[in-house]
Amino acid sequence: MKFGKLLKYSLFLFILSLIIYFILTVYIYYFSKNPGLEIIYSFIVPICIFAVSMLYSRSVHEKGLLRGIEIWIVYFAIVLLIKILFRYPSEIRILYNGIILVMSILGGIIGVNMKNNSIKS
Repeated sequence: MKFGKLLKYSLFLFILSLIIYFILTVYIYYFSKNPGLEIIYSFIVPICIFAVSMLYSRSVHEKGLLRGIEIWIVYFAIVLLIKILFRYPSEIRILYNGIILVMSILGGIIGVNMKNNSIKS
């Protein structure tokens, strides 16, 4: 485990998610009249965690399954910390977090197995 890269990509996950949430919120608030677009919010985190897990495991080049789980653990720890600090009374959705775990693992496995052109030349 490389803590420097793990922290870097975890911060990237957090920032990427916030940026996408902000853009989507502005778009829905100012430009959209369709209330059905709000379902997109539930897809942001799985897509972001898939992309970040893929990038992280591609940069480390080893054990994509474990790298995906590492990213998910950091995500889950942040969610728990926020729920505890803000005393948010909601329950943890097991199915949703299971889907996020699967997306993270898939991203890690795909990221390790992607061909890197700079190494192969």
